[in-house]
Amino acid sequence: MPRGRKTALVISLTAEERQTLIAWQRATKIRASLAKRGRILLLLAEGVPVAHTATMAGITRRFV
Repeated sequence: MPRGRKTALVISLTAEERQTLIAWQRATKIRASLAKRGRILLLLAEGVPVAHTATMAGITRRFV
């Protein structure tokens, strides 16, 4: 687990929003950037730290 400061960022999703983001992950005819954005939002909503989310998504922390 990456070390560092904790963020005050809190993302809360409704059940409908969560289902939409999960559907983006499973869709075969969706832009890859949109699917990646959905994956990032889901990870952050689950409480995964920003640095760890960035590593899992394959992007830099700055873009998360």
